[in-house]
Amino acid sequence: MIELIFVLALLAIAAVFVVSSMGSFFRGRALNFEARRMLSLTHYAQSRAVSEGVPFILWINPAESTYGLSVQSGFGDTETDLRPISYVVEAGLTLETPSGITVPISEQDDERLGLPDENLAFIRFTPDGFFDDSSVSKITIRLGTEIALELVPMANRLGYEVRPATHVN
Repeated sequence: MIELIFVLALLAIAAVFVVSSMGSFFRGRALNFEARRMLSLTHYAQSRAVSEGVPFILWINPAESTYGLSVQSGFGDTETDLRPISYVVEAGLTLETPSGITVPISEQDDERLGLPDENLAFIRFTPDGFFDDSSVSKITIRLGTEIALELVPMANRLGYEVRPATHVN
């Protein structure tokens, strides 16, 4: 009987260590999942822009921790877009974009890009499959203050990639 109690006590102690380690593991998985989901959305936006022949806007709202994809207004009826996408990041994660976002306007400087809110960060995918130079340069997905991943343009500027954040507090 004493041996059984001793074994149960050892199992309880081991369970305490495993539970604390698993908590950080699952938080890290949530961060990785969110970064991969946003990266997949960039691939999807490029594909839709090319196949439908219209610009697409991947918008990011750091204040509400949301992001999504929609047709650029003026190129399609956004109210009847059958496939608009909107995501809310998981609890505990935050989105950050570089400050000083300029109001997006067209190449001819004659119209706005049709974002739902002027203060949203965005990535604009053109019908030729590239993204606009006025697009945000970096999106940081942060878990607390110690861990973060960035979504940044690839060196060849043909798409985006996920990498560890360069400036983690």
